[in-house]
Amino acid sequence: MIVQLIKKQLLLLLRNRIQLLMLLVLPIILIVILSTALSGFMQGDNPQLTIKIAWLEQQDETSQVDTFLENMNELGVSSDVFPDKDALHMTTILREDVFLSEELSSMIELHQIDESEKEKIIEDANYAAVIEVPQDFTLDLLQAMALEDNSVPKLELFLNQEQQIGTEVVESIIHNFNEMIVMNQFMEESNLPITVEELNNHDVPGELKHMEQRIPISSQAYYTIGMAVMNALYVASTLGFFAYREKEIHVFDRLIVADMSRWKFFLSVLISGAIVSFMQLLFIFGFSWLVFKIAWPSMMVFLTITLSLALAVGGTTVLLTAISYRINTEEIIGFFSGIIVSIFAFLGGSFFPIGELSPLIQQIGNLTPNGASLSAYIQVLQGAPFKEIASYIVVLLCFTVVSILLAVISYPKRGSKI
Repeated sequence: MIVQLIKKQLLLLLRNRIQLLMLLVLPIILIVILSTALSGFMQGDNPQLTIKIAWLEQQDETSQVDTFLENMNELGVSSDVFPDKDALHMTTILREDVFLSEELSSMIELHQIDESEKEKIIEDANYAAVIEVPQDFTLDLLQAMALEDNSVPKLELFLNQEQQIGTEVVESIIHNFNEMIVMNQFMEESNLPITVEELNNHDVPGELKHMEQRIPISSQAYYTIGMAVMNALYVASTLGFFAYREKEIHVFDRLIVADMSRWKFFLSVLISGAIVSFMQLLFIFGFSWLVFKIAWPSMMVFLTITLSLALAVGGTTVLLTAISYRINTEEIIGFFSGIIVSIFAFLGGSFFPIGELSPLIQQIGNLTPNGASLSAYIQVLQGAPFKEIASYIVVLLCFTVVSILLAVISYPKRGSKI
């Protein structure tokens, strides 16, 4: 009799073409759209950023350095105290070693201009900033450092607020350069036997270990899994609606009158939900294998996860059916389909890996059937052994058992009106 009931449930779904298309075609459409639209986000691609900066220097820096050394000599400080005169060319260091460094060369275009071009460049929207080095800037800076004078000169910075990212980059670079100068001066005054450059390049003692590298997955693979596990939950609501309609048209009552155990009916609902979900998952993953060439390293592990998720969906189906029978309305099924599934999809990472933003959300998401199965599928694609995904299988099986127990508790007791 159970086999006949399962067959009846499957025939009801096959005859409802709209629901069948929603369960099979909609996930594929979502996979194609999301994997194409968000491929750059998933693969960590960074947009090419070009920041144009104009550099205006009002006075030759070499003459300022010479003047500083002469002033120090008049104060009785020998020029031998400054063996590396190139290190005194502060603006040259900022321009050549920072803005025009190899690390920033692909991002920053620095153009040296003269006073006559200043107003035109400021009005040019293509430039993110204009950096103006005022008269005697280097001389005043060196004297302030040598004489411990608080009257430190400042660069004049003209920022284009329409290029927010570019202006923030420029401000950050200048701020970090200023901190480096302050730190270097502090170390010299404290007679520390190390410079800022040596500090940055200093090797920290310790043991070097190589972390295990996992295989990165494509956006097609991620959204295939994300949409598959999310839409599997809609199987529960679809079959739950069918089961409740059978109560409304008194099919369930006729089965009871025919002396068939009501538990056989609910067992058939559970098995039907598991079968439909299992076939739906195989269809979606089969499509991804044909179109996106997504192959599973271990077919046995893949089938184990798929079967565990299918059982969780079957447990959810019988739970929804029992609750709807208990409260005598199908609104709980609609609430699950419209609200609960969306919350599960968000927490489980079906739309994007939200777990990377918060460990707490990741832990909560892994307790949902779609979140646990998504994490398991992804780790299998990345080459993880079965022991690392066993915990997710346990979560799915526990979810199934808890759903069945809640269904038993929720089911109306004999003699109550349903």
